[in-house]
Amino acid sequence: MAILETMDGVRHNLADYGVPILKVVPMDIVYNSENIQGRPGRNRTERYHGVRKLQLTLMLQAKNVTDTELLTEQLAEILDGDEEFYIYQQLMTDSYKFELPGESSFKKALDMVKWTPHLHKRWKVERINNDAVEWNGLRGKRVIEYETSDLPYAETTFTSLQLMGKEWDLEQIAWGMDFDWDEDPPQFIFATDNFILKNYGNVKVDPRYMPLKIVLKGSFPSFVQITNVATGDVFRLNTGLTPSDTLVLDGVSYFKNGQHVTGQTNKKLITLKKGNNQFLISGGLVTSISLDFPFYFK
Repeated sequence: MAILETMDGVRHNLADYGVPILKVVPMDIVYNSENIQGRPGRNRTERYHGVRKLQLTLMLQAKNVTDTELLTEQLAEILDGDEEFYIYQQLMTDSYKFELPGESSFKKALDMVKWTPHLHKRWKVERINNDAVEWNGLRGKRVIEYETSDLPYAETTFTSLQLMGKEWDLEQIAWGMDFDWDEDPPQFIFATDNFILKNYGNVKVDPRYMPLKIVLKGSFPSFVQITNVATGDVFRLNTGLTPSDTLVLDGVSYFKNGQHVTGQTNKKLITLKKGNNQFLISGGLVTSISLDFPFYFK
């Protein structure tokens, strides 16, 4: 099963039109290297995740000849736009057969399929290849290839602060996402200078290309220093904060009361590794600090 979501939030359930089969291919690994004269082999300079490809196969069953045209046009309206969008992979809990005994149509078989909605993660994609619907009588098939248009990772539809204070929502949170049903509710707002924050994704959160917003309030006479002990990242603001001030680290931008203060910082970034991240706040007394970010999965 697959659900497409446009960038303005409109969702299209492709199971309404047939059987959508979404294949999510493992991410490419990009390798860069250099050859050094006189050195055997090659010197690998870097490796990182490239794009991820996804293939959508739609198995269609029309009611009559006129319906073949209608289905073709309906799917073109949904699938053939020129904008990027999100795609969700869903689960078929009861399988299907293209024909039941004595039938020449798999319409009844499709009606027996049961889907389990798990809208817990999505990929931002764009179309790179496309086939027309191939009709064989009243049966049709269309294959479309996509690749990720931004990050190759799946992302949650919610951020850390949106998760807080909610009951476990099985439409958002699924097994295998490192959420422990028996643990205390996740915390992403703290009022202490020493705390542990958990990144429930299995991908490092890097504000150079992922949303990460840190908001700090407190009393700091001459400087503020935020250290993630788990990663070794240290951010420092070389000026103080009063209780009425607000310091915001939003991606690669730094603000004090809405004004840029990059020139008064060490220009370092805070990243989040997978799992627990221990934070230390130095220079004064913390009133509150919050960290807001989505979770990403390989």
